[in-house]
Amino acid sequence: MPLWPGGRTLPAVDLDALADLKLSGPDGAMHRLGDSWRDRPVVLVFLRHFG
Repeated sequence: MPLWPGGRTLPAVDLDALADLKLSGPDGAMHRLGDSWRDRPVVLVFLRHFG
């Protein structure tokens, strides 16, 4: 099992549930998140606005 620095284990992620999420894209249309990695690997970054 992969570890975080300090020996802590990574939390489990349900990729099937994550893939079914729908998010609005820059065009305003809803897109299924899993469609992004159907054909190729992706890097998923979450940004949070503080302020």
